[in-house]
Amino acid sequence: MKQTFYPFLLAGLLAACQQQKPVATNVAVAASAPVLVAKAGEKALPSLFAAADTLTGPMRQLLREIDLSKLWQGDTQYRRENPTLQGFFGPDHYRFALAFTSVQRDARHPEVYHVRGKCRYRKNIRPFEGTLTVRQIADLEAPWDYDEFTSQQQDSTLTEAAANDSAEAQYERARRLSHPYTLRAELAIQEAAAPNSGVFRGEAVLNFHVASRGRLGYVTAPFVHKGVPANGSEMLVHGARRNLTTREVKTFVVAADVFAAAPEVYKDFGIGDRGGEVNPKYAKLGWNEVWENDEWWADSPKPSLTL
Repeated sequence: MKQTFYPFLLAGLLAACQQQKPVATNVAVAASAPVLVAKAGEKALPSLFAAADTLTGPMRQLLREIDLSKLWQGDTQYRRENPTLQGFFGPDHYRFALAFTSVQRDARHPEVYHVRGKCRYRKNIRPFEGTLTVRQIADLEAPWDYDEFTSQQQDSTLTEAAANDSAEAQYERARRLSHPYTLRAELAIQEAAAPNSGVFRGEAVLNFHVASRGRLGYVTAPFVHKGVPANGSEMLVHGARRNLTTREVKTFVVAADVFAAAPEVYKDFGIGDRGGEVNPKYAKLGWNEVWENDEWWADSPKPSLTL
C-alpha cells in the first residue's frame, strides 16, 4: 500500500470529537445497520466520511485475508481482562465507557463487522448493536510498540543461537517480520429501545500489525501523542450520540488507553506527588470509580473471591 502515515510528522489532532478530512469509503452497508436518519427539521448526526470515498484493491484484499473481530472486541491476551474503551461524554467531560462484547465479520462483505456491546454513562448501562465498516487502511511506520508476537521459541526456521537471543534481540527480529497498519472505520450503533436511548455515529481508529504466520496484534506508540493515529493508543472511537427521547446531541470520545482519549484533559487529572488521587473536579464526574474492579460489560460477571 502506497499511502503511509508518518506518526510524528502529522499535524492536527485526532481526538476529542474533531472532524477529520474524509478518506476511503463507498462500502456496502449491512442491512442490520441502525437507521440514523434525522426527523424533519432536525440536524443529522455528522458523518466523518465522504459518500464517494472507496477502498482500494489492496485494502480489500487485506480485509479478505484477515479477520479483525478479536481486535475490535479486545478478545486478546493483551486486553481480555478489561476490554473497555474509556473516555468522555458531553461538554462536561463526564466519564463514559464502551465495550464491544460480540463482533462478527460479515460473510459477504469482509469490510463490515456486526457488533454488539454495552455502554455506560453515570449508572446507566445500555446494550447496543450496529456495525463497524472499514473505510481506509494505511501503512504505519515506526517507531511503534508491538504486542502478541508468535513465540520465537516456536519458530522452526530459527537457529538455536537465534532462538536463545536476548529478549531485546527477539523483539527486534519479530518487529522486522511484522507489518503495521492503521485503519479507519465508520461506527453506526443504536442502543436498545428505552427512555433516553440513543444512536451513535462516528469514527473508530485501530492500530494493528500482522506478524509472521498471520497472527494479529495491537500497535501502540511509546507515549500518547496528539495528532498520530488514535493518539498513540491501539484503538480510539469518537463521534456524536443523539438522545432519541430529548433529541439532544452530544459528542463522545473513548480509547483503549484512557489517557489517549483527550490528552489535554489529563494535565491536572491527578493530584499528589504521584497523581494517586483524582482531582475533585474530575472525581465528581464519575472518575472516582475508575479503579474499581467492576465488570459491568459482562452478561454474567465473574464471582468475587473472598478470603
